[in-house]
Amino acid sequence: MQVKQLILAIAATFAAGSVLAAPVTPAQIGAARTAGTLQETWISGASAPTFNIYSGFALGCDANSISLFSNASSDTSVRPGSLGNYAAYACTRGGRVSVVYHSVADGSWNAYAPHIDGTQLQRLRRLEQANCQVATGSFPGHVNYKSCTLVNPAATPDGAVVKPAGGFSDVEASLFGFDVSSAGTEAEAYVGQTFGIAVSVPLYRALQVAQGIYASVAAANAADAAFSPANAPNISSAQYTSIIARDSGYQNDWSPILDSAGAGRAIYLERRVHTSGTQASSNAHFLHNPCAEGTSAGLPVAGAADSTSSFIVTEHSGSGNVKTTLTTRGTNNQFAIGVLSLENNWRSDSSSQNGYRYVKLDNVHPEAGTFDGNGNGTPDGVEFARETAINGDYPFQIELRSFVANTADAFGAQLIPEITAALGNPANCADVPRGLTLNPLGGSICSSAAVPGELQVTAKGTRFGNNCAPQQLFF
Repeated sequence: MQVKQLILAIAATFAAGSVLAAPVTPAQIGAARTAGTLQETWISGASAPTFNIYSGFALGCDANSISLFSNASSDTSVRPGSLGNYAAYACTRGGRVSVVYHSVADGSWNAYAPHIDGTQLQRLRRLEQANCQVATGSFPGHVNYKSCTLVNPAATPDGAVVKPAGGFSDVEASLFGFDVSSAGTEAEAYVGQTFGIAVSVPLYRALQVAQGIYASVAAANAADAAFSPANAPNISSAQYTSIIARDSGYQNDWSPILDSAGAGRAIYLERRVHTSGTQASSNAHFLHNPCAEGTSAGLPVAGAADSTSSFIVTEHSGSGNVKTTLTTRGTNNQFAIGVLSLENNWRSDSSSQNGYRYVKLDNVHPEAGTFDGNGNGTPDGVEFARETAINGDYPFQIELRSFVANTADAFGAQLIPEITAALGNPANCADVPRGLTLNPLGGSICSSAAVPGELQVTAKGTRFGNNCAPQQLFF
């Protein structure tokens, strides 16, 4: 009898463990709210490092407890970073149900804007009231909920958090022209975000042919089906600057780059809105705006209002919108170009967002590299997209910021620095996501050298917290 009771007790323990390990449901979130035990906060700002921010949050979650929510209707766009501009992540943390709303519409400035100029942002409605549907596809190990409703909680309170606790920005607030010190605490994340020039597939192939890499598009399709970085075409900084600068006189067609193959072909510039950190990063890097002053003032950037019949500029609120549009442009055999962070990987994106490819910038590819420190045989350049940035060969890398508002709720005030620390000084060097490098000033023990069996993670240089400054290397 005692043996039978012991067996039943062990079985009950395993059953209880399996319940605790299950992904959090909206009903559990509602029950925790009623019980007064729910931890809930809201993060806003940059869309470029979305997956990386999610990863920092996930590190504190109990195993197998995460659920993902979004207002997207797709059953296949289930990876954080491809969920759209409004998402939420829920899990148990030490057994306590916890929710983070994540709004990335309109980009980095919105990490600061609600606390500077009173901008009101949307987020998902509190999750037990959001009328979400379970998606048929899911991010591995998670349950995905789609088609959740949105709310502007300042205008229509729903009983959940009314204002973001803060968030993350690709660049410091000063690049938007603001001092935010009176509204909260801005901190270096000690993380570098690598950016790349992304183009539609037809433009990629046309560039390969124009640059003599392949004799024809058909030959390129046959010989380079995997789009190897070694075979990628090149765009120079001067060429891209000439495309994106307002009134440069360059935006007529693609002939300056593609010769006769580009004559009469319209330029589609898929840029981000002016509040985007990706856009601010591009402006600073290519146009020296707002970094250069006086007689050396930076160049203004072309916007949607500058569009013509042959130069079509679209301003997108999130990176996902850029990916979707580049994909659509390619389907229509159009030549489109823009900037994306290297956290975005076309190989793992859904079919509606994977029609873009990264080109070389000044003859260096952001995914180049042959070192394999992860032991799976895949070159780290392709898998992690940071080897050339680490070595100082690829310069389009910007250092992130975190921001905690003075009005932040207790959970958010604790969580944002936790995510920042997880990004900049991770306990496991293998947890550093694709496209990110660690700043050597952040104190991480992760390697910057090509040591057998070790990932290259820490950059060999830094901008010392000033994204207008050139990177300096430490040899």
